Parts: sequence; structure tokens; C-alpha cells
Amino acid sequence: MSSINEENSLTIKQQTVFFTSSESMQEIRDDSIDVIVTSPPYNRGKNYASDADKKYDDNKPESVYIEFLEKVWTECLRVASNNCVFFLNIGDSANDQGISELVANSAESVGWIRIQDIIWVKSIYGKGHYTPSGRNKRLNNVWEHIFMFVKNKSTYSLNPKAVGIPYADKSNIGRYSKNDLRDPGNVFHICYEKTTGAKIKKGHDAPFPIGLPYTCIKLVEGVKRVLDPFLGTGTTLAAANALGKRGFGYEKFPKKKLIEKTIIAGKDYSVETDILIPHYESSISTLLNIINRKGNINPPTTKKEEIEYYILMDTLLKMNIRTDIVDELRRYIPEEYLSKASWHAKSQKNDKSKQNLDQYILSSEE
Repeated sequence: MSSINEENSLTIKQQTVFFTSSESMQEIRDDSIDVIVTSPPYNRGKNYASDADKKYDDNKPESVYIEFLEKVWTECLRVASNNCVFFLNIGDSANDQGISELVANSAESVGWIRIQDIIWVKSIYGKGHYTPSGRNKRLNNVWEHIFMFVKNKSTYSLNPKAVGIPYADKSNIGRYSKNDLRDPGNVFHICYEKTTGAKIKKGHDAPFPIGLPYTCIKLVEGVKRVLDPFLGTGTTLAAANALGKRGFGYEKFPKKKLIEKTIIAGKDYSVETDILIPHYESSISTLLNIINRKGNINPPTTKKEEIEYYILMDTLLKMNIRTDIVDELRRYIPEEYLSKASWHAKSQKNDKSKQNLDQYILSSEE
């Protein structure tokens, strides 16, 4: 592995960026990378410019573009460990339908093994960033591909519950799993933050949100080192920073201050999910039973009551309601549920939204 030239690289704690082309990644040794997450230039004539206004040619002939990508994918294969998983994000536009498949094929052509196509839904909730394109001819694009490749089909391993989502039906807890998490499936709902706008887009035409590489990295077992050969604004290394992983990135046309700021900000990243609460009826029923008992919360005598208490507490916390009732319910819920609940750690330290539901219970007795 070559020594690092300070003028041509940036190191922030465990994250290193090389300001050169990833067509040759001589700085990284063979078989050393566990996860690769990247989104290559889309070859649509967009403006990718560095601090020095050095511009990337994003309008190459198709054959030249594919040849360029194949060089990068070959280097990625060289540095990938036997357990490595490669997540390749690319989307089709209205004017170049099918380019995503060409890019995926270019990775396969050099030896990567395609495992799955994950759909990244980036704007279906009506918030965040996307570019309207349909008018009266077609629908807007609200999703992109994340093609998942591996170097060796027999040695890689995923942990879907590491990025799991809560069961909609809490009665499934114990039936299929000991905790409130299930496999999220191959559709990722990760919206752009509202701050993803013109200021960031000057540095890269299509920066993905930190939640995307964060999810990809967490999904893979035993990750130590992460790579993004087309680093852009630095989001992949921000995710690596958030997860405490060693990260490497390549960007030949860098906005250095933006990359540095992005990577540093990753340390404070926390997952914020859009939560749908399907248990209002059950929660209201349980709450009414408590009210009818003059606010007394009795120990559960059946598994069904245990689950009902958990559903009520889950609903109250997801509504940002912290009361004495929540603390009482928590006493009767098995630790195996609590330790895996997505809100548990946050609820332990976040008391900002405390509302006194007890007053409602007392008033209902009058």
C-alpha cells in the first residue's frame, strides 16, 4: 500500500479521502475492503466541478463511459475481501431508460456476482428532494436502483435485523422473533433531508442521503473497512464515521471543505424514521381499561396482556408522550422486548415531550 501524500489526500480520524481517480486505487491493499457503497457519475452531461473549477466530462460516448466504469469495478474487485458486499446506486432518467442496467452489467462483466436489486424509494412521502420530470407525459421518478453484488457467494453474510423495522402487528413478537424487529425487505424508504438542496448539489449532482450508506453498511456482517470510489460530497464516509468504521474514498473533482464538513457531521447522525402507528384501537382499549381501574396498572397475567402493555407503551412513545404510565408499563415488559426496541435507547434520554396524561385519567374519574 502506497504512502499517503498530504497534498492529494484528506484524513479525518478513521476516514481517508484520495483526491485522484479510482481507476487505480494503489493506496489500498488487496482483499481488504468489506463494504463498497457508491453512486457513479450518470453520464448525463451534468456539471461536476472541483474547488479549482476542474470539470469532469459527464457526456462521454457510451462505450467510453462503460470502459471507464469497468476499470473502477475491476479495482474494486481487487481490493474487496472475500466477504465484501458491493452496493451500486444508480437511477434511470426520462431520457436514458436502461442506463442503470448497462452500469450493473458492467460490474458483472469484470467478475462481480449480482445478488439482488434493492429499490430505494427516495421521495414517496412527499418531503425532501426530487426533480419533477413528468408533466403530462410520464410520472415523476421517485425511486432508484441499489444493485447488490458480492465477490464470493458462499462467504458473504447479511444481518437484516440490524436494519430491521418494528412489527406492525406486535402479536408477532415471540411468534416469529424475540424482539420487535423484522427483515425490512428489499425496498428502502430513505428520504432526502429537507436540507439536501442547491448548496450541496453544487458539489455533486446527486448526493444520496447518509441514511442510504448507513443502512448498507449496517446490513453487512463483520464490517471493518468501507470504500466509496466515487465519493462526491463524502456521504459514505460520513456514515462510516457514524458507525465507527475505517473508510476510504476517491474523488478526482473534490469540493474539499464540503467533503470535510460532511464527514465530520456524520459523527452526530442518528436514524430518524417515519413512523406509522397501526395500534390506536388496541392502545385506546388498554388505556380505557387502566382508567376504569382508576389508573391502576396491574401485573399482566397472560402473554396477551403483556403484548397489550407493550403496544400501549410503544404507541405513547412514538407520539412523543412520556408519562408515569409509560414508566409503570415498562416495569411489566420483558427486557428482551425493550432491549431491541428502536425507540428504547432514545426514550431513556429524551424527556423533552413529556405530557401529563395522568391528568386526563384523574379528570375522567370525576
